[in-house]
Amino acid sequence: MPANLPPQYIKLEEEFRRERDNHRRLELLQRMLAEIPKHKGTDHLQGELKSKISKLKSQLETAKKTGAIRHAASDHVPKEGAGQLVLFGPPNGGKSSIVGAVTNAHVEITGWPFATRKSVPGMATWENVRLQLVDTPSIAPEFTDPAIFNIIRACDVAVLVLSLGDDDLLDRCQHVVERVHEGKVRLLGLAEPDPRWPTALEKRTIVVGTGWDLDGADIRLTLLRAAAGEDVPVLPVSISRQEGLESFLRTGFGMLDLMRVYTKSPGHEPDLDDPILLPSGGNVGDAARLIHKEIAERLQYARIWSKGKAHLDGPRVPADHQLTDGDILEFHV
Repeated sequence: MPANLPPQYIKLEEEFRRERDNHRRLELLQRMLAEIPKHKGTDHLQGELKSKISKLKSQLETAKKTGAIRHAASDHVPKEGAGQLVLFGPPNGGKSSIVGAVTNAHVEITGWPFATRKSVPGMATWENVRLQLVDTPSIAPEFTDPAIFNIIRACDVAVLVLSLGDDDLLDRCQHVVERVHEGKVRLLGLAEPDPRWPTALEKRTIVVGTGWDLDGADIRLTLLRAAAGEDVPVLPVSISRQEGLESFLRTGFGMLDLMRVYTKSPGHEPDLDDPILLPSGGNVGDAARLIHKEIAERLQYARIWSKGKAHLDGPRVPADHQLTDGDILEFHV
């Protein structure tokens, strides 16, 4: 039986042959395995791919233990919290200032470029949700550490940071967007598909303009929003005035496409400081499974309270009832 491999698989295979970074090669192999048609004619090829994946994973693990991965400390940031937002951009854009203002991370805030030499994660709190922000070295024509692209590739939300005090911010924006695309990441809303990088990973993107309080910032903000278009949030912030930071975190959480659900025991108030995080569109059964598999299996019904729906003030609902952000559940098994 012929394999009948789809065009997307062929493109991934071509990129795999050219790629030299083992982390990226592993990612490409896994995507190739997902794209390959599953039938008798591809059994042998599927086996080869699985063997290569297993071998490459083993090599990476061995290299990690022996310290042979050159970027081990800089191109991977373990995720924490509800989601990971990676801040990147040109020198002196204000990335470190944002991370320093909303987290307890130790970041270098200076007046000269390239002060940030490695990625620095920090945890920010928005309402009752913890978000991980990652400060990264600058992307500039003079020098860009290629490890940055692996960090952006792995994040949940890409955050391009520019200074509203910079007369050249549009040129710097274009350079960063193009350079990131070359690094096999397409910033949604800012970069169109490019046949030179057909397998570039798409990332939801926010643009943040720092220095909202500077002279001429409003004019540059208008120009930046016009250049970015309507599909990309462009958010102004002022670190000195502590303005716009809450809006940035709220938008970042919204980009994760998650909702918060709370639980309560009969006769008790809900704990509104510890939400269950579900993908938007999740249901009662999904929430029960996140708490414990046995609760989901034994669930008879749940009572629900919904702040957005007055008629949902404690009625019984089945496991397939769809939830909304802020719903409160009481499970009965």
